[in-house]
Amino acid sequence: MCPSTSQSTVPSRVTAQSRDGRTFTFGATGGPSYGPGDMVVVRAEDVTVLGQVLEVGEPPSSGASADDPATTLGTGMVIGTLDADGVLRRASRPPFASSPLTPAGPEELAGLQRSTAAGLTVGTWHTAGDRTTADLRAGGFNRHTFLCGQSGSGKTYALGVLLERLILGTDLRVVVMDPNADFVRLGETKDGTPGTEAARLAERIRVLRSNSTRTEGAEPLRMRFRAMTRKAQAAVAQLDPVRDQDEYNAFITLLAQLGDVDLGILLGSMKEGTAAEQRLARRIENLGLPLWEVWAFDLPSAADVVTGAQGVTVMDLGGFGDPAEPLAVCLEVVDELWAQRDRRVPTLLVIDEAHNLCSTDPGNPVAQLLLDRLIQIAAEGRKYGLWLLLSSQRPSKIHPQILSQCDNLMLMRMNSPDDIAELGRVFGFAPQEMLRASTGFLQGEALLAGGFAPVPMRATMRERLTHEGGSDVAVPVVTPGS
Repeated sequence: MCPSTSQSTVPSRVTAQSRDGRTFTFGATGGPSYGPGDMVVVRAEDVTVLGQVLEVGEPPSSGASADDPATTLGTGMVIGTLDADGVLRRASRPPFASSPLTPAGPEELAGLQRSTAAGLTVGTWHTAGDRTTADLRAGGFNRHTFLCGQSGSGKTYALGVLLERLILGTDLRVVVMDPNADFVRLGETKDGTPGTEAARLAERIRVLRSNSTRTEGAEPLRMRFRAMTRKAQAAVAQLDPVRDQDEYNAFITLLAQLGDVDLGILLGSMKEGTAAEQRLARRIENLGLPLWEVWAFDLPSAADVVTGAQGVTVMDLGGFGDPAEPLAVCLEVVDELWAQRDRRVPTLLVIDEAHNLCSTDPGNPVAQLLLDRLIQIAAEGRKYGLWLLLSSQRPSKIHPQILSQCDNLMLMRMNSPDDIAELGRVFGFAPQEMLRASTGFLQGEALLAGGFAPVPMRATMRERLTHEGGSDVAVPVVTPGS
């Protein structure tokens, strides 16, 4: 990851004032000023205030007076007051007259993070020319989270950092839906990792993969037809209750007679049944469903693994012959999590490349049912302890009923003005100037805002402890003279 340096140069004399105790304006005698997101301290006569710069304007001329309203450089938000011991208080703050404004130091920033129970260190926080650890609140992940960044921004690496910190710092049950095998090595630590951390990462993670991608230590990624809901079973068979009225009715009638059975038993009964049932059998064979390798039969299914232990399950969704197979596995898992929601087991559902599963335009009946369930989890899952962490390159490709429910944002480099504007509309808690600054982020830099962050902060992600599962393909370069 590339380090970052702050672009802010603090002028020699800056003063701030507040009329309401919640916001402030500041000005200077000349020169460049603070940047959006910088943390500052205002030392008034009877109170010390911790604040954050939100917007800045053009610097005034060097001959202007700092007390002149025309010299106002920007505005900010009051975060709280600091007592003599550096403890942050968020009670009502009094207004203050023109008072000296200086950069917040490591002690004030540490006090802020302590007061908000932020203890998951994900990187380095850059503010007003200073650096300290960037810590997130573990408790803040009880809201849905959206991680966004264009290709090459370090999005996958950053998601790996988040997962490591959550695995080490919480007992969350975590399910990772991994389309590109980027997290299959999440339990394999690099040399130099402390023994206790290496042991915890190794013992908590199970990896499920298809036959074609399975490596030593991985388990098969499977699902069980008889455990699926009737709607899901019909979707796998591509049966529409209106368009395919006769076949759909024969399907549910036969299942009502047979009970919960595997596909092979169902298919055998269809072949010996009525004309409608025989047409159903031909449909199922024509779709190639009996040839799917994903069927569990009497082996553990992915839903069994996920709900059977308080651990971390990485589901590698690649390597299947039919693109509907991984969708069907994901559908069974989320349906089972929803069916068991009254148990209220804290569960984080991580969906990488989320535009594939949370699309605004699902491509088949299984994808539509999966989308419907994820929309339901986004809307109602928080009260049952079911939380989403979505990662994608494009917010516009995520269904708005899911994106609008996210209360945490992790934004990496984003060049598209339309995408930044969309993020500004959805995530109103993220300062607009900080969102726009994402066009200049270096690889590994991110804006962290929402319930999991003490305040909106710009940070560079820390080094990972575990190996990345995937990597870019290098361009074959011809060596001169070869």
